[in-house]
Amino acid sequence: MRFSHFLAATGMAVSLAAPVAAADDLTQLETSVSRVLQTYGYGDVDPRQLNSAQLAQINHLAGSSKGHADIRGSIGAVIGNRIVKFFKS
Repeated sequence: MRFSHFLAATGMAVSLAAPVAAADDLTQLETSVSRVLQTYGYGDVDPRQLNSAQLAQINHLAGSSKGHADIRGSIGAVIGNRIVKFFKS
Protein backbone atom coordinates (compact mmCIF):
# COMPACT_ATOMS: atom_id res chain seq x y z
CA MET A 1 0.00 0.00 0.00
CA ARG A 2 1.36 3.40 -0.88
CA PHE A 3 1.93 5.78 1.98
CA SER A 4 -0.58 8.28 0.52
CA HIS A 5 -3.23 5.54 0.37
CA PHE A 6 -2.46 4.61 3.97
CA LEU A 7 -2.92 8.21 5.08
CA ALA A 8 -6.19 8.52 3.17
CA ALA A 9 -7.52 5.24 4.59
CA THR A 10 -6.46 6.19 8.10
CA GLY A 11 -8.10 9.59 7.87
CA MET A 12 -11.28 8.09 6.46
CA ALA A 13 -11.36 5.46 9.19
CA VAL A 14 -11.01 8.03 11.94
CA SER A 15 -13.71 10.28 10.54
CA LEU A 16 -16.19 7.50 9.73
CA ALA A 17 -15.73 5.51 12.91
CA ALA A 18 -16.57 8.36 15.25
CA PRO A 19 -20.17 7.33 16.03
CA VAL A 20 -19.32 3.73 16.95
CA ALA A 21 -16.01 4.58 18.60
CA ALA A 22 -17.72 7.18 20.75
CA ALA A 23 -19.56 4.46 22.64
CA ASP A 24 -18.15 4.28 26.17
CA ASP A 25 -18.55 0.51 26.43
CA LEU A 26 -16.11 -0.38 23.63
CA THR A 27 -12.77 -1.86 24.58
CA GLN A 28 -9.62 -0.49 23.01
CA LEU A 29 -9.50 -3.47 20.62
CA GLU A 30 -13.17 -3.01 19.67
CA THR A 31 -12.54 0.68 18.96
CA SER A 32 -9.57 -0.19 16.76
CA VAL A 33 -11.51 -2.88 14.90
CA SER A 34 -14.44 -0.50 14.47
CA ARG A 35 -12.14 1.86 12.56
CA VAL A 36 -10.82 -1.01 10.45
CA LEU A 37 -14.35 -2.18 9.65
CA GLN A 38 -15.30 1.33 8.53
CA THR A 39 -12.22 1.58 6.32
CA TYR A 40 -12.89 -1.71 4.54
CA GLY A 41 -16.63 -1.28 3.97
CA TYR A 42 -18.05 -3.16 6.95
CA GLY A 43 -19.22 -0.15 8.94
CA ASP A 44 -22.56 -1.79 9.65
CA VAL A 45 -20.87 -4.54 11.70
CA ASP A 46 -20.90 -3.87 15.44
CA PRO A 47 -17.54 -4.96 16.87
CA ARG A 48 -19.23 -5.79 20.19
CA GLN A 49 -20.91 -8.72 18.43
CA LEU A 50 -17.60 -10.26 17.38
CA ASN A 51 -15.73 -12.70 19.58
CA SER A 52 -12.18 -12.07 20.75
CA ALA A 53 -10.67 -14.33 18.07
CA GLN A 54 -12.47 -12.43 15.31
CA LEU A 55 -11.40 -9.08 16.77
CA ALA A 56 -7.78 -10.23 16.94
CA GLN A 57 -7.83 -11.58 13.38
CA ILE A 58 -9.30 -8.36 11.98
CA ASN A 59 -6.82 -6.24 13.89
CA HIS A 60 -3.98 -8.42 12.59
CA LEU A 61 -5.24 -8.17 9.00
CA ALA A 62 -5.32 -4.38 9.20
CA GLY A 63 -1.59 -4.33 9.86
CA SER A 64 -0.71 -6.84 7.16
CA SER A 65 1.05 -6.04 3.91
CA LYS A 66 -1.84 -7.37 1.81
CA GLY A 67 -3.59 -5.08 -0.63
CA HIS A 68 -6.86 -3.31 0.19
CA ALA A 69 -9.03 -5.81 -1.69
CA ASP A 70 -7.30 -8.80 -0.09
CA ILE A 71 -7.73 -7.34 3.39
CA ARG A 72 -11.39 -6.56 2.69
CA GLY A 73 -12.00 -10.13 1.49
CA SER A 74 -10.20 -11.62 4.46
CA ILE A 75 -12.23 -9.49 6.88
CA GLY A 76 -15.38 -10.67 5.11
CA ALA A 77 -14.29 -14.26 5.66
CA VAL A 78 -13.64 -13.59 9.36
CA ILE A 79 -17.05 -12.03 9.95
CA GLY A 80 -18.86 -14.26 7.46
CA ASN A 81 -19.83 -16.94 9.97
CA ARG A 82 -21.28 -14.34 12.32
CA ILE A 83 -23.42 -12.88 9.54
CA VAL A 84 -24.64 -16.30 8.39
CA LYS A 85 -25.56 -17.27 11.95
CA PHE A 86 -27.47 -13.99 12.36
CA PHE A 87 -29.63 -14.62 9.29
CA LYS A 88 -30.31 -18.25 10.25
CA SER A 89 -31.71 -17.26 13.66
